[in-house]
Parts: sequence; structure tokens; C-alpha cells
Amino acid sequence: MKLINFIEDKIVTTIAVCLFIFSCGWMLIEAISRQVFSKSFSMSEEVVLFSLIWAIFLTLGKSGKEGNHIYVDLIVMRLGKRLKKTTSILNAIIGFLYACFLVYVGFNYVQHLFDTGITSNSSLRLPMGYVFLVVPIGMIFFAAYYLESFIKEVPKVQQIEADKVQETVNSLM
Repeated sequence: MKLINFIEDKIVTTIAVCLFIFSCGWMLIEAISRQVFSKSFSMSEEVVLFSLIWAIFLTLGKSGKEGNHIYVDLIVMRLGKRLKKTTSILNAIIGFLYACFLVYVGFNYVQHLFDTGITSNSSLRLPMGYVFLVVPIGMIFFAAYYLESFIKEVPKVQQIEADKVQETVNSLM
């Protein structure tokens, strides 16, 4: 887990930030080129779109760890302490299984794209297998986020149970 966190924190986040900056820079160059030189690059849309997609998928796990995912807690906030923790564990299990499923399906789809030789529509003719490779890669980090959430929540539920037992013992004395 420490290795995945190191890779995610130091390498993947840096790559994602660079891709985001690159995409913003490319949009700026495209805008200046259109305005000043009346020239547009045919590949601009794909370059910007693909680099933004890569930046977003690569940071899914990191943004979860930072608490930046949307969390609907209308019902959960009305639950008791133990049920909230149980819901968190269930959420982590479902999220982990979902991310693992997307890793599996993503690798199969990428393999299919490589086998069929599908490329992008621009003059770049990028193999789409490389473009979609970010789905299973990003989902690996997403699965790691949910696994870490699960590992953090289980002791909390056990502590709540221990506290409840202690309260019962104290009330009987």
C-alpha cells in the first residue's frame, strides 16, 4: 500500500498536473493561433481532450483520499454512529469491487482496441488503446483508495462495539 501511495503522490500526481498544464497551454496556443494567424491545428481538440481525460482519471484515487469526491449524506447523517460506520464499510467494499470490475473491463477493452487497430480521427492517428489505457490505470488507484478506506473503517466499528460492551458492563455494576 505504501508503494502505491508513493507512486500516486509523487509520480502520478505530477504527471496529471503536467498534463493539465499542457492542455491549458495548448488551448492558449490554439486561441492565439486562431486569433492572430487565422490558423487552427486539426489535432487540438483531441490533444486537449485526451490530456484532460488522462489528468482526471489519474487523480481519482488521490482526490478521494483528499476528500474531494461528492458525498451524498442526506440519509447517512441521520443514522446512528455504528450504522454510519457500517455504511462506510459497505461503501468501501462496493467501491472497491466496482473499481476492480472497471480495471478488468478496462484492460479487456484496451486489448480489443489494440487488436482491432482503432485510431483517433485527427491527423495524429493515435492508437485508441493508449488513450483508453488510463481507465484501468486510474481505476487501480481508485481501488487502492477504497481498500484503504475499508482498512481505516473496520477498527472504528470494532471500537464502537467495544465501547458499547463497556457501557453495558458499567450500567450493570
